[in-house]
Amino acid sequence: MGHEKAGKGLQILLRITALVIGLLTMWGALVRTTGSGLGCPDWPLCYGRVIPPLDDMAAWLEWIHRLLAASVTPLLALSAWIAWRKERRPGLYRPLFWALGLVFGQALLGGLTVILELPPTMVAVHLALALTILALTLVAAVRASAPWSTCAPHRELSSVQPAASAMRWIGMTGLGLFALTLVGAAVTGSGASWACSSWPFCEGWIIWPGDLLGRVHMLHRLVALGVGLAMAWLTVRLATWQGISRGIFRWVLAAFVLYLIQIGLGAINLWMGFPASLNALHLGLAAAIWAAMGIAWAWALGEAQWVEGIPEETIRLRNLWEPYFTLTKPGIVALLLVTTAGAMMIAQGGLPPILAFIYTLLGGFLISGGANAMNNVWDAELDRQMHRTARRPIPAGRLGRGEAVGVALLFSVLGFLLLWTFVNTTAALLALAGWIWYVGIYTMGLKRWTSQNIVIGGAAGGFAPVVGWAAVTGQVDPMALFLFALIFFWTPPHTWSFAILTERDYREAGVPMLPVVTGARTAAFQAFLYTVILVLLTLAPFVAGAMSGIYLVGALALDAWLLLLAFRLWRAPEKAIARQMYHASNTYLFLLFVVMVLDRVTRP
Repeated sequence: MGHEKAGKGLQILLRITALVIGLLTMWGALVRTTGSGLGCPDWPLCYGRVIPPLDDMAAWLEWIHRLLAASVTPLLALSAWIAWRKERRPGLYRPLFWALGLVFGQALLGGLTVILELPPTMVAVHLALALTILALTLVAAVRASAPWSTCAPHRELSSVQPAASAMRWIGMTGLGLFALTLVGAAVTGSGASWACSSWPFCEGWIIWPGDLLGRVHMLHRLVALGVGLAMAWLTVRLATWQGISRGIFRWVLAAFVLYLIQIGLGAINLWMGFPASLNALHLGLAAAIWAAMGIAWAWALGEAQWVEGIPEETIRLRNLWEPYFTLTKPGIVALLLVTTAGAMMIAQGGLPPILAFIYTLLGGFLISGGANAMNNVWDAELDRQMHRTARRPIPAGRLGRGEAVGVALLFSVLGFLLLWTFVNTTAALLALAGWIWYVGIYTMGLKRWTSQNIVIGGAAGGFAPVVGWAAVTGQVDPMALFLFALIFFWTPPHTWSFAILTERDYREAGVPMLPVVTGARTAAFQAFLYTVILVLLTLAPFVAGAMSGIYLVGALALDAWLLLLAFRLWRAPEKAIARQMYHASNTYLFLLFVVMVLDRVTRP
């Protein structure tokens, strides 16, 4: 059976492999905190030798780290081979093959980290891969031991499956823990450990310092507070949850107890001036907490399949992350990020500083994805009534509302903090304003009350390019306002063409979209009028001297194309033309930003 115990030899081998990987992660923390990451200045040798100099402690610390890393590969390879050839269980060998592939990537990244002299971002990615490898190995180890196999399967089909729900909650808390560990690595790697000399606040009672290193430091503490509250809630919830295995609860409890120790150790570490031994122990405890949560998650996963009889195909890796990803409405987010990136490149006149570019897009993805997730929560009953949205995660039963709220808040808060910490305050506050506009004004208010919902509510999308502009310039100037107005007037014809296409859904759900209230022809006429305004607006940058002839030629060609489609839709508001208009408007916006970027980049 796929969820029974594996051979004793494989169980032992997997435990040893997981132990070595955990030790490797902790030893890596020691190497990092003692400043021994460049103890061997070359790679894969050390000072051009197989054995480093006997009197060089930094070199030996780094060399032992490399030896531990080298031992992981044969252990993982042997485990994967046994699981594949002897056990023939995909649930065992697939995570091991994934881990083995990541090990090779990790070795390459480790070499680059040394060659490039330990850039903080690369160090954080190096740690992320190590934690992922450890988690995959622990999943295989727990599956091989199959602690749930002594329980009799009851196959009760109920609306709430305890182990499956526990698995999702543990997974979400684990994601927060993962983010916290990476932020902690960024604190150490950037030298922000010394940025705050007091605890729990910074420099007395300051919650959010003005300098970058201080903000990075306090970001770690704020995320730690959020994760701690989540772990406390999860521990209490599992303690009182009927039908949850005590084994799952004990591992989560162990993680929570270690987390409390971790918090105390962090304060002591600060007061003692960050000695290398305590710093290494602090990071080592983070790996231990991660491991305990990983075991609890894998146990809950196995129990959900074995005891509760949830089909294996519904708990494959893709089906575990896909509901959360779908919750963010990735298609909408992608378009928002295009306008954000375009605005940054227009403001910069080329590619902005790469880290600012990455942090802005990552923060934008998280906060806009969080807003979309909250929209899914609020509209869950509405989505259940409409054919095109009935398969979304909440109405389809793949996620509960509570889980979705957790994801929405986690993404939103992390996105805001990333923008505030690594970009600037103006960009962060503008992103927050866009979130409030979309969730509070449009989703919770206008959408159900007025046929002009999208006209006012559509302004939320206009914040995305303004965030990008502010990320580069630190302010909002006339060009940023033009980009906001561009999205504002582009949204109605884009959305109403889609509403004409899906009018029946909106009508049955009672959503007063314009085609439902006034009819398709009137809606198409208004879409045409907004397109005319949009076309006239696109001429403003050239008239004002902000753009040159390259932009004018490109904008006029795109304007003529969109205007023609809008006119055709007005004259014949049919679904086929509405579909063309909807897809064309997406392409139009993308190409218009491309033209603006090209104009700025090619200017003398």
